[in-house]
Amino acid sequence: MKKTALIFAFLAVAGISNAADNVTVASKPSYSVTSDFSYTSEYVFRGLKNSNAAFQGSVEVGQDDIRVGVWTSQPINAKRDVAIVYNNEIDFYAGYKIKLARDLMADFVGTYYYYPQATNGQTHHSYELGVGGTYDLAGMSPAFAGISTSLYGYYDFRLHQTTVQASVGYSIALKDYGTSLDFSAFIGTASATNLSPDAGWKTRESYNYGGIGLNVPYKLAENAQVHVGASWSENDKFSTNSGLPKQDLSVSAGITLGF
Repeated sequence: MKKTALIFAFLAVAGISNAADNVTVASKPSYSVTSDFSYTSEYVFRGLKNSNAAFQGSVEVGQDDIRVGVWTSQPINAKRDVAIVYNNEIDFYAGYKIKLARDLMADFVGTYYYYPQATNGQTHHSYELGVGGTYDLAGMSPAFAGISTSLYGYYDFRLHQTTVQASVGYSIALKDYGTSLDFSAFIGTASATNLSPDAGWKTRESYNYGGIGLNVPYKLAENAQVHVGASWSENDKFSTNSGLPKQDLSVSAGITLGF
């Protein structure tokens, strides 16, 4: 993997003004723009390590319940050894949320995965659709305030891969310090029948995974916050003597800006 510099242009959003009775009133934009710039010691996706240390960034535009965005991961180190090459990744996605009840939300998302440096039969691109839902347990009882759950299913049309993932999150507000402790845990299973579509042959694969994480955000200004975190994950795809990671521990830090 060649070292790649991650450059994102900030998007400027101008407020719309209306004049009435010689008074100019700025109306709030009906959409939002959010960007994030982060560093991670390891990039792990659905229980599998995709690279060593990497810079990651995203830009997302949202309006009401619709969102579109782009996310990228740019590895700092090209290789772990001569047999493993970590490619950069660029994801384009769009999603739509529907509120089904006060504490229940349905979510539909589509993602196009692009690996511009893929060579020698590595997957160059793929695309998937996902559907899921989130539920805030505070709707059941005030004792569960701060706990949220989610369940998602995904299908990748090139890899012929089905993924199901369940997660739970718990946030503890630390108002005196202007931050919170955001805990998360997840488990999932994935099964593919065409794992190497660009290699000229079909490869089957099934594995299970799970993990836990902690994120600590700190608000710097109205539209800016920094965050640090750590996560641990495990999969049953690799054996302990395969030379490939069965378990991963990573730390991350970054800044999120809103417009």
